[in-house]
Amino acid sequence: MNLMTPREIFIQACNDIAVPFIEMGFKPSRKGQSLKMISEDKDLTFEISFHSSHHNTSGNVSIYSMISIQSRSLGKWMSEQHDGSGVEGLVYISHVGHISPINDYKVWNLAGLSYETTVRCITDILKEYALPIFHLFESVKNSIAYISENGCCFNEYTKDSLTALPYVLLYGGCDAAKKYFNVYVGHCKVRNRFLAAYSKLAKNEAPDCGIDNRLVSFAYRHNLIIE
Repeated sequence: MNLMTPREIFIQACNDIAVPFIEMGFKPSRKGQSLKMISEDKDLTFEISFHSSHHNTSGNVSIYSMISIQSRSLGKWMSEQHDGSGVEGLVYISHVGHISPINDYKVWNLAGLSYETTVRCITDILKEYALPIFHLFESVKNSIAYISENGCCFNEYTKDSLTALPYVLLYGGCDAAKKYFNVYVGHCKVRNRFLAAYSKLAKNEAPDCGIDNRLVSFAYRHNLIIE
């Protein structure tokens, strides 16, 4: 390991973590930095990706992992609507630290003796916390039912997200989308902020909801009432 460059160490780690997931049917790309699996209905792409830093040194080789779910039909639907509220049919995205007990935007070190521990830790987190999320989305009915009741809190560690709102509206209808939207409002205690955003949107003014701006605007355009 000591003779390898930081980049080579990172790529090796990606491929070592990938082994059990390739056995499950994930397809590697970008030298192992991306693992993708297509859902049984051929619409969703489940992705595990690995990332590093341009500032690695021999004593600090960083790695972290993200998961995402994208829908081909959702991307097409939003494109037809000329709707900029989503990114290529994005249904869900998260850093693995935010779906696990780590509860942080964790960046691991692969240098030296840290290598084996880091590879094992990331592999275990992906198996225990990422795969169940992917499995839930294999059923459109089950995923819509779950999200409309619980938001994107897929386990006791995940923080809620509005990212799936277009997906829930498309496949679950207005009632399910409204329930999910209001679950998020309750979880994140943003009712007053979102009401203020709706008032601004009614006046054709830009909302002030940070990362939620696009999806609050999406909710407003689709008449999702804040309860």
